[in-house]
Amino acid sequence: MSLGYFGLVLHGHIPWCKKSGIWPAGEEWLMEAMNETYIPMLNILRELKEDNIKTAITINITPILAEQLADEYMQQRFSEYMENLISRAKSDINRFKNHPERRRIAEFYLKNFEHILDTFYQNYYRDILGGFRWLQDEGMIELITCGATHGFLPLFESDSGIFSQIQVAVDTHKKYFQREPRGIWLPECAYRPKEEDYGKIRESIDYWLNNSGIEYFFVDSHGILDAEILEQKNNIGLNTNFGYNLETGVSVFGRNKKSCRQVWDAKIGYPGNEFYREFHKKDQESGLNYWRITSKELGKEEKQFYNSEKAEETVESHAPHFVSSIIEELSKFTNNFKTKGIIVSPYDFELYGHWWMEGILWLKRVFELINQHVEVEMITIYDYLSNYKDNFSVIKMSESSWGEGGHFQVWKNPEHGWIWPYINGSIKEFENVLENNLNPNSWEERILKQIARELLLMEGSDWPFLLYTRQAKEYANQRFHHHHQRFNKLIWAAKDFNDKKRLSLETLDKIESIDSCFQNINFDYFKKIN
Repeated sequence: MSLGYFGLVLHGHIPWCKKSGIWPAGEEWLMEAMNETYIPMLNILRELKEDNIKTAITINITPILAEQLADEYMQQRFSEYMENLISRAKSDINRFKNHPERRRIAEFYLKNFEHILDTFYQNYYRDILGGFRWLQDEGMIELITCGATHGFLPLFESDSGIFSQIQVAVDTHKKYFQREPRGIWLPECAYRPKEEDYGKIRESIDYWLNNSGIEYFFVDSHGILDAEILEQKNNIGLNTNFGYNLETGVSVFGRNKKSCRQVWDAKIGYPGNEFYREFHKKDQESGLNYWRITSKELGKEEKQFYNSEKAEETVESHAPHFVSSIIEELSKFTNNFKTKGIIVSPYDFELYGHWWMEGILWLKRVFELINQHVEVEMITIYDYLSNYKDNFSVIKMSESSWGEGGHFQVWKNPEHGWIWPYINGSIKEFENVLENNLNPNSWEERILKQIARELLLMEGSDWPFLLYTRQAKEYANQRFHHHHQRFNKLIWAAKDFNDKKRLSLETLDKIESIDSCFQNINFDYFKKIN
């Protein structure tokens, strides 16, 4: 008999990087994710469907990621990228003809690269989004949305900033997946309740979700555990293995700590196993990864060579361990509360395959094992919500995020807090321009749409995050300022459309060729909300 459910949630996101650098920061972010995560995941889901194994995963493809996956230029860049990888692997096979161990690894990579490129053309016809849409329509996955460009919603001082991020997201989701999104991954899982700001009441984030037809979202575990129960509908109290309703009627789920720690934690997490591939050490000539993580007893530079067979054996031990831990936790929950709980496990999609190469294979084994166990079932978040929403208690939550410290300090701190006056000032500037341009002609509309694009791209939470982590600090700093400079150039023209010298057609063409996302964007979403 089923004790409960496993709700896997994958958050797929790459910031807009078209024609904005290549490597180590830029277009190859997307190329790597397509090669190592998105296409491999599509491939295993197709295989599982052929084996009549229903996965019921909830997957978020952020709107800005969807725009890049659909972009003709980026699709062509991916083909070129894969051809280059294939060439490098072939070169290494020849280079290591007298080194059997490294030659075998190079042959392993070549086989993988050729298979990925072949399926990109032959299975998906270069349309990765179409592949995910097909799986959605076949009931294998549920697709949800996110903020348009992953903007950190609670730090926007104007409601138009929140509304435009959400409503552009809804429009983009419908464009690519032909369905209204029922759920949303709040960027950085960042939530803010209703508050009073200088005498003005500002509605909660879930108010705006409800306004755009979104029915549920996620928070980190403390978002639920630190909440206040307003209306008790069960004897569960505050527990991340069940859902809750907010006063707006929107539902919320908390991250299960134990299952996520089993993957994320640097000490006990599976990806740190000595037999898995080492992500960071690369061959100086080809850039391919030839080493495994290796026992921590050896020095950092004493890496041993990767063995794909041994890595697969390790997956075979880790997958059943994970499934048994889920069953154990569901058993405790069901015995205590006499209802079927759900283990909500949200992860960055790119962890699987990209950061943890064996992660995709691990997921496949987890799905296969769950299919064999009667104690646990896979379920999409919306299906669980449909079955149990009436039994959810009503709660009131405080602010939270899933970043370090659990609140907003990763995205707003003394070192890079300077970013927010730029963003919030730009939102207000655009509100003022839209108030004064009620009947724009086609040229003026074109400029206003590009202003909206630059504003959304400026708002992405990736820039303050990268400034905080210092992973690509200079790149993030340049990208933010480039979008702000383009915004300023365009807004200057929009403040007086009669002055034709303020913006040339050539300049606008160039900007549009770089930041070409959201072609059908509705700039009315950016108008001031009274």
